Amino acid sequence: MAHNIWQVRTLRKAMHRYGVKTVMGNQGHTTEGIRLIKEWYEAGVLGEVREVHCWTDRPRLPWFVQPDSIPPKTEHVPKNIDWDLWQGPTKTRSFSNEFLPKRWRGWWDYGVGCLGDIGCHSLDAPFWALDLGIPTAVDVKLDKPANLHYTPFAAHVTFHFPARGAKPPVTLHWYEGRARPPKLDGMKDLPADGMYMIGSKEILYNEGIFPESPQLWPRARMANYRDVLRKRPLARIGGGPFQELFSWIKNEGPKTGSNFDYASQLTEVVLLGAMAIRSGRNLKWDGGNMVVKNAPELSEWVKEPVRKGWSYGENLWI
Repeated sequence: MAHNIWQVRTLRKAMHRYGVKTVMGNQGHTTEGIRLIKEWYEAGVLGEVREVHCWTDRPRLPWFVQPDSIPPKTEHVPKNIDWDLWQGPTKTRSFSNEFLPKRWRGWWDYGVGCLGDIGCHSLDAPFWALDLGIPTAVDVKLDKPANLHYTPFAAHVTFHFPARGAKPPVTLHWYEGRARPPKLDGMKDLPADGMYMIGSKEILYNEGIFPESPQLWPRARMANYRDVLRKRPLARIGGGPFQELFSWIKNEGPKTGSNFDYASQLTEVVLLGAMAIRSGRNLKWDGGNMVVKNAPELSEWVKEPVRKGWSYGENLWI
């Protein structure tokens, strides 16, 4: 959705100021699977959920490539690229083929790493189902010292979410690259991507980046809840996020599930994790004041400076 938390919150403000109908491109939010996950949780099938694990095998080709050098060597700008415009508001760098095509994701100046690439897909289901909100702390473990230029190839991020009313605190683990979660009992091999939520009664497991194939683990446990699992109290979305948005625009359907009120909070979680990976530091987050309490110097990543000629929404904060 954006490169830093200030931008994300500004987009949310702009949506309300200008009355714009919005949706983020986390298409999994319109699937049947994400609704099943929320329905099963709210029906009490899982019991209390205090622990979630999500993982991906990224960073990997073709989106992430270990750079030959950091900083990368300067190269000739191709004729079909307006390099100044492409860089947007960030500080100016010399062009390199290490950035394009696709490979900008791993460079912190332009992308937000693997978590920024995949997190809004993989974390969407637990974030929505459990109504997680914003974490108060984020811990990180890296296989190598943090690199301020390029994302690492293994990271384990732990988000700490406080209690929400009657719902207990939740610890959400994110693993990327060579970092992997514990296998569930009876699981032969971990798939490339997946998620499981550990409840006091049952475990919910989903294979893949998108919430398309949820099941209880082991699958045989689903036989104990046939009547409950058949219930479908949540409205279904046909046609994916584009049709969902068009229907809202034409007043033919409800507002999008991943409108910027929702999407901005999900993205803020992802960006906090990316900041922890980038800095290699555990973070204590004061969301109300938008400050990393134990590292206020990281404020330059919360609201990044822009180069001359650029601005992004300061007027919306007045």
